[in-house]
Amino acid sequence: MRFPAYADFLRTDPRFRFKFLIRDYLVRDFSTAQRAACFLHHYKRLHKSMSPDLLHRILHRRVTVLEARRDDIDIEVSLCFSRPFEKEGELSLNLQVNGADVFVLSFTIVPGWVVKSEAEEVLLISRIQGTNGYYSQIRAATKTLHDVAPAALLLAALHGFAKAFGIGLMAGVSAARQSSYTEGLVHSYKNAYDDFFSEVGVPENTSGFFLGPIPPEDKPMSSIKPGHKIRTKNKRQFKRQVAEDVCLLLRQQMSVTDSEPSCEHQPIQIADFRG
Repeated sequence: MRFPAYADFLRTDPRFRFKFLIRDYLVRDFSTAQRAACFLHHYKRLHKSMSPDLLHRILHRRVTVLEARRDDIDIEVSLCFSRPFEKEGELSLNLQVNGADVFVLSFTIVPGWVVKSEAEEVLLISRIQGTNGYYSQIRAATKTLHDVAPAALLLAALHGFAKAFGIGLMAGVSAARQSSYTEGLVHSYKNAYDDFFSEVGVPENTSGFFLGPIPPEDKPMSSIKPGHKIRTKNKRQFKRQVAEDVCLLLRQQMSVTDSEPSCEHQPIQIADFRG
């Protein structure tokens, strides 16, 4: 909290320093030691790797990393501090359609040992959720973005973040360990978490985490049904482009120093992609 960016942030949100004490912070049943280790690792890593300007903008407002416009659909993906969802991840990638938040993926850079990994650090995905009442917007966004569903799009953007930070492993929390899990919505949580991670090819370990490389390995084309191969190739190419563009943008912003003038970056335009 002595770092200037965080000391400044404390003046706007005094609870910030105590977030890891919230019950079920990040993952259901994490110990206080695990929660504290995740919180400290994440914010030390951001301070070490991000320029002061980028860190300040992410803490205080959204940083747009992708844009797409086609017909009457205006799509934006932004990176920001996960407020007000305090316990479900420290950073969020938000998908907006015509100014409305319709989908969010929240994550934290955590030490590998908390998810039973030998890696030094991993990206822990602890929230994947659509917003109620925006089904038509989500469907329109999927169609506009070459049939790539919102969760897959945000995972591709997260791949770009991981590449910019040199992180090669991701961990997804299982439905039963998601911090807001309730028995009455077991099927919804299973679909959003367990089924999603299984579908993209990330296996579950014995600790209730889906652990694997980011990006996950693609299924062999021989397993794709006839008639779907061209569409699948185009979708994969599009997601790779998203990841590369997000990585490039963040690396450019991460390299800015205090002696260089602060400026707003230009988000990546993806409307003109053609498979």
